[in-house]
Amino acid sequence: MKILVHRNALVKELHLVQGIIERKNSIPILSNVLVEARGEQLHLSATDLDVSLRCGCSAQVKKEGAVTLAAKKLYEVVRSLPESEVHITVQSDAWATIECEQAVFRMAGLPREDFPTLPDDKAGKALEIPTEVLRGLIQRTSFAITAEDARYYLAGALLVLEPDHAAMVATDGHRLAYARAANTHKVSEAIKVLVPRKAILELARLIEGEEVVTFQQAEGHLLFSVGGRTLASKLVEAQFPSYEKVITVTGDKKLKLGREALQSAIRRVSLLSSERNRAIKVALTDGNLELSASSPELGEAKETLGIEFEGEGVEVGFNAQYLLDFLSAVGGNDVVFELRDADSQGLLRPDGDDKDNYRYVIMPMRF
Repeated sequence: MKILVHRNALVKELHLVQGIIERKNSIPILSNVLVEARGEQLHLSATDLDVSLRCGCSAQVKKEGAVTLAAKKLYEVVRSLPESEVHITVQSDAWATIECEQAVFRMAGLPREDFPTLPDDKAGKALEIPTEVLRGLIQRTSFAITAEDARYYLAGALLVLEPDHAAMVATDGHRLAYARAANTHKVSEAIKVLVPRKAILELARLIEGEEVVTFQQAEGHLLFSVGGRTLASKLVEAQFPSYEKVITVTGDKKLKLGREALQSAIRRVSLLSSERNRAIKVALTDGNLELSASSPELGEAKETLGIEFEGEGVEVGFNAQYLLDFLSAVGGNDVVFELRDADSQGLLRPDGDDKDNYRYVIMPMRF
């Protein structure tokens, strides 16, 4: 194999595959990126056997061929080069020579035959989703995905494609985020697929700056194609928790609050919350919402926000970080906070026209 490619284009594509590569892997080939030269393109492929990415860039291909090279080290090498043309030559023994101006590197590779086979797109079976829609859904829900691999049925976001809208739901058992948006895709019946957390995070990176992503299911995989790149994820065969009743929960105490004021107050008060559970107390009385936190090791903090409320008060404990996650994602000026009692979940949603498109349910905790 022998090619000529611009350093900046190659760095951009190698950067994308870094999130796919597993740093600690018992199978050496999975730490490598497959580099293939054919036609007028340099193709790159990476996988951890669950999630894979195909991408690439234009190149002058003087001799076609393929090799796998250590993905992290290749990225570091190319990123260190000056902004110029990069010459890559691969010998039959899988050794690659990388040259740029006066710099020369030789890297040991593994043969292409050792690399796993990746799923391919199927012509004519894809749905188009505006990336603006998908980006908004991911931003508003992905933070609620559990980080516990053992709870695999929660370790992803449920993507729902209805004839008139798209929606995404994520939960870790302590909170649930539901977002939906009108969509122009054409489906005759609802499609519900669980997209793993890693695929969701990598998809968010891929769709930046793009307008449309195509989605399809093929050979037990979910495939998302955007900007000439394809992200594939194994289809997770798991029953996502029933969420329909959860998102309809309401509280008899409805508070309208300035988003930034509430966000700032929670951040300040939570500085002295317990580092173990980040609990803060939300106390509602006539005309006031008091936020407080205490820790035997750190001390205590309290802040009061003036609100328009008359009625029976309530004190509820919540995880401060869970509240901040919602307030960072929701955008806008005002939010509505619905409460019932100390043992019931709270509901947060945006105020105004977007109120039914984003709902965030958070479980109470002891304080």
